[in-house]
Parts: sequence; structure tokens; C-alpha cells
Amino acid sequence: MEISQRQQDGVDVLSLQGRLDQASADALHAAAMELAGDEECRNLIIDMGGVDFIASVGIRALIRPSQAISLRGGKMAVANLKPEIDDFFRLTGLDQMFRVYPTVAEAATGLVS
Repeated sequence: MEISQRQQDGVDVLSLQGRLDQASADALHAAAMELAGDEECRNLIIDMGGVDFIASVGIRALIRPSQAISLRGGKMAVANLKPEIDDFFRLTGLDQMFRVYPTVAEAATGLVS
């Protein structure tokens, strides 16, 4: 999996490309926790437009950073889910745990409002 970092309208974004599985979950967790621990990172978006597979271990890699940001008063969202990943989020109830937006731009707007 490739993980890149950028900003969208003042919000930190981690863009993922590839499979979110056992081999890549630790890298995502580390990158997200690094941002979650940064006092300047108020909100975080995980752009999952390039993710074509997610395993349960990938979900755990999202939960802890979300909790860490929430404890500081910030918010985390996921955006740009492919239809099969969106279905997975809905079937497992993850769409109730995470803020889910169709696009990164909509997530940025939603997090800062």
C-alpha cells in the first residue's frame, strides 16, 4: 500500500492506494497516529479512493487514530470509498462509527463546519 499525505482546505489528508490488509495496516496506523499526535492536526481525512480491499485488521488501524483525534476535540473522516468498500462499511456498521463522505472536498467542508 502507498500512503501519501497532503492538505485539503486546511485539513490533513492521508491518501491510500492498494490493499488495506495485514501487511499495510501497521503503516497506516503509524502514519495516522503520527498525525493524531500532532497538536497542529485538528482534523484528519482518510482518502480511501485507491483502496480496493480492506481486511478487519485495517479497520483497527483506523479506530485508534480516530479516538486519539477525538480526545483532543478533533474529528476524523473517511472519504471517496469505492462501491465495494462502501458496501463493506454499511454492512459492518462502520458507516456509523466513522464520518463517511463521498469526496475529500466534502469531508474537508464537513469537518471544519
